[in-house]
Amino acid sequence: MVTITETTRRELSTVEEIIDHLRQGYDAMAASAPFAAGDLVDISSRAGIPPDTGVGDVAIFLVSASGTPWSTVMLLTGGGNRIITAVPTENLTKRDAE
Repeated sequence: MVTITETTRRELSTVEEIIDHLRQGYDAMAASAPFAAGDLVDISSRAGIPPDTGVGDVAIFLVSASGTPWSTVMLLTGGGNRIITAVPTENLTKRDAE
């Protein structure tokens, strides 16, 4: 019939409450992510990725925030450096075990 958005407001008074709040947010984000942290992924499309980034068209998935089209991955540059960067999630596929 109709969709509404409701918000609540509460004060986090202790470090433990802050940690619990962050953990709940992370757990929800991880549960909805297209891959699990640490998964090996193939870069199936290089659109939006600089040419010297993502050597071998492989990366390690780190995180993807809910509702965003980007995933954070660790990959290798042409200079041999590991970097952590965001790439379009639609450009990633889970790598088959070899």
